[in-house]
Amino acid sequence: MDNPFRPTFGASPLVWAGRTTVLTDFDRAISGAVGNPDRSIVISGSRGIGKTVLLTELEDIAAQHGWVVLRASAREQIAESLMQSVIPEAIRRLSPPPRRRITGVSVAGIGSVRTDVETTDSVPRLSTQLRELISHLRGTGVLITIDEVQDASPEDLTQVAVTYQDLVRDDLPVAVAMAGLTHGINALLDLPGATFLRRARHYELGPLTLEDARTALADTARDGGRPFEDAERAAQFSKGYPYLVQLLGFLSWEAADALGTDRIDAHSVSDAIPRTLERLGVHVHQPALREVPARQMEYLRAMAAIEADTGSSDVSTAALSEHLGRPSTALSDIRARLIERDLITPAGWGLVEFSQPYLGQYLLDRGRPQRIN
Repeated sequence: MDNPFRPTFGASPLVWAGRTTVLTDFDRAISGAVGNPDRSIVISGSRGIGKTVLLTELEDIAAQHGWVVLRASAREQIAESLMQSVIPEAIRRLSPPPRRRITGVSVAGIGSVRTDVETTDSVPRLSTQLRELISHLRGTGVLITIDEVQDASPEDLTQVAVTYQDLVRDDLPVAVAMAGLTHGINALLDLPGATFLRRARHYELGPLTLEDARTALADTARDGGRPFEDAERAAQFSKGYPYLVQLLGFLSWEAADALGTDRIDAHSVSDAIPRTLERLGVHVHQPALREVPARQMEYLRAMAAIEADTGSSDVSTAALSEHLGRPSTALSDIRARLIERDLITPAGWGLVEFSQPYLGQYLLDRGRPQRIN
């Protein structure tokens, strides 16, 4: 039996759990009349919380309604990418190839037939290209999706926003969905030219509920042909993070194969948990910590030590001040930088917590050899 779990960033799970509010609102928006405010969406959240997967689900809904999907990433120039390749490719799929124009005719003994293809070297404006694309559609529209929007330059994002607003003012069928890290999106919302973003429907993704995580584990395994007997404990371990749900499910399935059992029981999950933590560290924690300065790492390790001592995920700034031997005011800038990096998040007045599950444990275990039982 093939493993049905998909712990690959951006890959849609075979069984969808949670986030139904976003999907339902968007489906209603694009199937209704022009002017629905839910046609412009901003999705924020931490790493591994399922932002890119949710964008993919929104794309699927649009495609089911016959809409054309234009996908861009803020890690490259959004407007340039749309104008140079994404929109022209979409237009070529919808319109026939250019016809050849006969520019000369000759008979034998006089000459030959010449044909030219009429082309233009200039790239039209973004608004012009989108209007041309929409002109090829009948009863549908265009959805633009932008991932990693926190990496976009203000000028690039403004160009896209002005174009989008121009099309909306003319009652054209367009929609846009953007996703990015929470702090990065909040910073973009504060920019003077971000009026468009502030008017969009904003969803901040949190972890799945325990019930949704258990359902995703149990139903995915069942559809793959194998019961997940220990789904409750696996869901609790995942802490509702979609990536962890898929990763633990995948490795538990593999453990069941290795144990020669036709079900995912407590032994399978117990064997999978250490490998899940190891892969989480390599694929999520290690890249996130790669360029963190020494002072910020010292702050994070202090948080990890206090979390381990108290057994609470909430760490007080007073405890950090005492642990590091420095006043809270001297640590405030470090705290702000770590929030910007999406490594920690405020957890209440005078409290912080790690943005990613098991990050504190990774920091304490870092450098130790893997234990093999």
